[in-house]
Amino acid sequence: MKEIRKVLARNNGVIAFCIASFLLGIPAGYALYDNIEGIMLPVLKQMKEMVSHETNLETALGIFFNNYKVSIYLVVAGTLILPTLFIMFSNGFLMGFVIKYLQVKDLGLVFFLKGIIPHGIFELPAIFIAGGLGLRIGLSFFTVDNKKRACDVSSSIREAAAIHILVVTPLLLLAAFVETYISAALIK
Repeated sequence: MKEIRKVLARNNGVIAFCIASFLLGIPAGYALYDNIEGIMLPVLKQMKEMVSHETNLETALGIFFNNYKVSIYLVVAGTLILPTLFIMFSNGFLMGFVIKYLQVKDLGLVFFLKGIIPHGIFELPAIFIAGGLGLRIGLSFFTVDNKKRACDVSSSIREAAAIHILVVTPLLLLAAFVETYISAALIK
């Protein structure tokens, strides 16, 4: 547990960068709502259909596997840096769009908070950590010394794998079940 905290502490800066990218997307999605409503509403519907299944268990597992794939992609894409930042911004953009959508539909902020907070307290940190780990791998390629670069990249990959297994995966699993069984019930 102590080692996990050390790795996370060493990656605070890149995780914070992921959070900042996400937060920058929120006002953009909110502000551009009128311009993109026709494009985004079908995308939201398609996303919902992707993870909705007949039983709650199937839905929870669908949400988990979808988010798990995204988390793996964030780690891998982080080696290129920009794709991870784009995904973070896009997720914030989507959240900003949803906030405006709920406002337009007169559902309000309380509806949004009930639907996001219960599972978001697990899902968002998992996604930010996965993105930060990917960025750390990408940044480790920028070491000038070739011998040190190989060691830094190898170390970053090992740390990312361990943290992904021990922290990100359990958080995403918990988030999926909370989203299915608690968040969904709160907004019915």
